[in-house]
Amino acid sequence: MGWYQYVMAAAYDPFMRRLEKDLKHYRKKLLGMTRGRVLEVGAGTGVNFDFYPGEVEVMAIEPSRAMFRKAKKRLTHPNIRLYNMGLEDEHVNALRPPEGFDFVVSMLVLCSVREYPEAIARYYKLLADKGKLLVLEHIHATGTAYGKFQQWVNPVWRPLADGCNLTRRQDLDLKKYFRPVEEGYFRLGTDWYWAVMEKRPGL
Repeated sequence: MGWYQYVMAAAYDPFMRRLEKDLKHYRKKLLGMTRGRVLEVGAGTGVNFDFYPGEVEVMAIEPSRAMFRKAKKRLTHPNIRLYNMGLEDEHVNALRPPEGFDFVVSMLVLCSVREYPEAIARYYKLLADKGKLLVLEHIHATGTAYGKFQQWVNPVWRPLADGCNLTRRQDLDLKKYFRPVEEGYFRLGTDWYWAVMEKRPGL
C-alpha cells in the first residue's frame, strides 16, 4: 500500500475539520433519509457513521487499508458493517440484496475513483429499482476563474491528494444514469453538489 496512504489517512481529518463543519448539515440531511439496506461507497475515516438512523442496515466499503483502520476505530453504530474493499471488488456483489440496495451513498468519492464512468454505472446496478442515490460531491467550477485555476493545478493536485480530481462534473455525469428528486448547489471554496437521485428506467 505504501507509506503515503498512511500519511493521507492520518492527515485527512485534521485537513478536513473546518470544511466538515459546513458539510455536516448536508450529511445529516441526506443520511437521515436512509432506511432499509444501505451501501456506503468510500467510507473514508467513517465521518458519516454518526448520521445514520439506528434502524438502518449499512454495508460500508473502503479500499484504503489505512482509512479502513481509522474508520473501524470510529465505528460504534450497531448496524454498520465495514469492509476493506473497493467498488470494483467482486465481493461487493455478495453484499447486494437480491432486489438491490434501498440507498447508495456517494459522498466525496467520485472525485478520486479511477474507473469513473464504470463507477457510476456500478451504482446503477447496485441500487434497487425504486432505491435512492444520495450524493455529496465537489465539482469543477466550470466557466469561472477558479475553474481555470483548477484545470491548471489539477495535474499537480491529483497525485498529492490520492487521486482527487478537481475537474470532474459529477452532477452532469450522474444524470446520464439518474434523475434528481432533490438537488442543490453551493460554494465552499469550490462548487459543491448534493442530490437525492433515482434510476432512469430502461438503462
